[in-house]
Amino acid sequence: MNILVIPTWYPSGKDKLMGNYHKEFCEALAENKDIHVDMLFIERERLNNPIKYLFMPKEDIVKEKGYKTYIKRMLNVEPISFKWQLKRYAKTLDKAFKKYLKENPKPDVIHAMVTLPAGFAACLLGKKYKIPVVVTEHSSYFKRFFEGKNKEYGAYVLKHSKFTTVSNFMAEYIKQYTDCEVLPNVINTDLFKKERKKVDGLKLVTVSALRQGKRIDDIFATLKILIEKKKDWNPKLTVIGDGFLEEYYKDKCHELGMDDYVDFVGRKTKEEIAEILTKHNIFVIASEKETFCIPGVEALASGMPVVSTKCLGPEEYITDKCGKLVDVGDIKGLADAIIEVYNHLEEYDIKELRKIADRYSRKNVTKIAQKIYQKILK
Repeated sequence: MNILVIPTWYPSGKDKLMGNYHKEFCEALAENKDIHVDMLFIERERLNNPIKYLFMPKEDIVKEKGYKTYIKRMLNVEPISFKWQLKRYAKTLDKAFKKYLKENPKPDVIHAMVTLPAGFAACLLGKKYKIPVVVTEHSSYFKRFFEGKNKEYGAYVLKHSKFTTVSNFMAEYIKQYTDCEVLPNVINTDLFKKERKKVDGLKLVTVSALRQGKRIDDIFATLKILIEKKKDWNPKLTVIGDGFLEEYYKDKCHELGMDDYVDFVGRKTKEEIAEILTKHNIFVIASEKETFCIPGVEALASGMPVVSTKCLGPEEYITDKCGKLVDVGDIKGLADAIIEVYNHLEEYDIKELRKIADRYSRKNVTKIAQKIYQKILK
């Protein structure tokens, strides 16, 4: 079976984490001997540096783990005209696909990631070349794709694809328009099943792109409460990740007088993250909204309970068996939940935590994807 994945996002530019889960998905598919997979990505360069765009290579091929990513670059004119940009994106994808076909077999299935622009352009491609299309929605602002100026394009995607989402709460929303299945993000859970280290005191950790909505400063405020209540626990927080708001969060940390208790370690590889997690005992999520939150599942795979805000995605895998949920923005509630989990650390069964994480393993998610492909091919 030949699968062509067309993502809206791909790790590039300043944000190397954006769309990394699409790479993980392709790697997982490539491990299956019955599947040949490639990725075709249309990279949209910003208008603020047109000179740079003129002189950069317009095409590239990146050899990944078990597959190739074919990159075609275009100038992003969306600030000028949304409709014009979407039309140009679809045309650019069509040209890139024609070139892809000269070197590769025709895909049995096109699998687009995110409704706009990739999903819409992929549906046009599928209709033209008579190839079935699967679309998987990942975006936290996915409702916008079916309202206002986007409504006609979102409706087109729903009509001309097998639509899937990464979370149940997203699927329930889509079911008002059409049938929808859940295809979760894929996680290399085996990578995180390392032997845990002996940890002295309360060692918190969070993994996040430092962007808007992650509310990392809420964790700082929570830590301040914990220090005032339980200083003998020697509370510490490790922040893994980087992003546009890194300096903002560092300033907030300093304002709260938490510099001695918080360690910003920057972006790390998955292998490095897996090792760091073994030296901590509670994972914390403070986000406003997450469609899934991959790091939360990685923490469970490492054998660590998770304390999270009720930010949708994590609510699907966090129960009292593996952690606690609190309201978004409830600093005191977050502190109380951490205290409760810490006081009962020995009661959390590592095997149970890893069993929950394994719902999203490469093997299990690939099986779900294959069933969806086989269904639409029939």
